[in-house]
Amino acid sequence: MEHILFIAMGWFVGGFINGLAGFGAAMVAMPIISYVMDVSVLVPSATMIVLTLNCHAGWIYRKHIEWKYTKPLLIGAVPGVVLSAYALQFVPEQLLRFGMGAFVAFYAIWSLVFKSKEDRVVNPAWGYVAGVMSSSLGMAFSFNGPPLAVYTAYCGCPKNAVKAIISAGFILTGVLIVGTQVAVGNIDTYALTIYAASVPAVVIGSKLGIYCSAYISEASYRKFFFVLMAILGLKIAGSAAQFLL
Repeated sequence: MEHILFIAMGWFVGGFINGLAGFGAAMVAMPIISYVMDVSVLVPSATMIVLTLNCHAGWIYRKHIEWKYTKPLLIGAVPGVVLSAYALQFVPEQLLRFGMGAFVAFYAIWSLVFKSKEDRVVNPAWGYVAGVMSSSLGMAFSFNGPPLAVYTAYCGCPKNAVKAIISAGFILTGVLIVGTQVAVGNIDTYALTIYAASVPAVVIGSKLGIYCSAYISEASYRKFFFVLMAILGLKIAGSAAQFLL
């Protein structure tokens, strides 16, 4: 029972960070949870928890969504599912993880250090690429946040719209990932128990994070966004490098 409560606490913290930034729940929760249990055992429940969390966030920010930037993401996600089935046949898994993590970290650190005097706005067409990358990485490795974060960082939208776009991307890829796990039998009674215990905690944490986010300026939000991106990228690259070296 104690470890279930600890897992729920980890997801509460993850939900809080997700509420602030729009992403990062699993990145924060999993290291906390790893103190009491092997993270690999928790992956099936984590995907369901993150999907539920993003459905909650998507509903809250539904009025802020910018379809100009969201539609390409959703369209690109479909071929990404097919791509994931073939990518690992030609490129080693850890090399892909390292490359993505290093790119995200470099991108975020560059944006923090060499801040442009003029706001850069990405072309919505890049959403197709982000959608493909997000769904393919999500299906292959169960993490799909980095491409979404990179794409939305310079979409020129306010923070609430950024969170709405990220949530929409997470929801589609999350449905695909959870559907796949159900099909292969990874969702068992234990995963459902953890899910049931953690969802209230992660939603409450998210609500608290969203409340605090209302008092953060756009400039401060962007800085926090890039710092979290850098941490996420370094974490992914670092874990992959251990297997490559």
